[in-house]
Amino acid sequence: MKKTAVLLYDSFCTFEISPVLEILALSGKPITIFGISKQAIRSEDGLSVVPDETIESIDIEAYDSLILPGAMDIRKSIENEDILAFIKKFDGKIIGAISIAPLLLVKAGLLEGKPFMAGVNKEELLEEGFAKNELAQMVEWDENLSNPIKDGYIIAGNIITSVSYNFIKWALAFGKMVGLHIPPKTFGM
Repeated sequence: MKKTAVLLYDSFCTFEISPVLEILALSGKPITIFGISKQAIRSEDGLSVVPDETIESIDIEAYDSLILPGAMDIRKSIENEDILAFIKKFDGKIIGAISIAPLLLVKAGLLEGKPFMAGVNKEELLEEGFAKNELAQMVEWDENLSNPIKDGYIIAGNIITSVSYNFIKWALAFGKMVGLHIPPKTFGM
């Protein structure tokens, strides 16, 4: 069975990826935690995780999927060319990105012309230097609050995106995308 890569970066959000990691564990699908180094990475709630591998050491053929968690502040990761190069290696593979993490896919060029959700508003991103055309298909935070996406996520080809409060729906859908079927009642749904 191929593995799922989980890329962690400073201030990553633990609750957004807990259900998807549980789905993978319950199904026996192996994961590897990646970081830019093997130094502990601190989550937004103070949990420190030591990566299994560095992003330079990936054998991409061993993986069929990638998980990108949200984060309190993702600016450094978006500007890190090594992180973007790592993400690009998953082009054509299943990618799950939640909250602010879809912006990594935008910067990596993997969401061009595809609809996606992100837990931020376009106006803020334009101020940060994103181009209007990069965000043309984005369902932003306020838009999703006023007119929620029915399923709670958007699947565009091999990529699934969502916002923080849909983390269980997103996790269950990601699981299905990689061939794992865990009953929603496992997570109280």
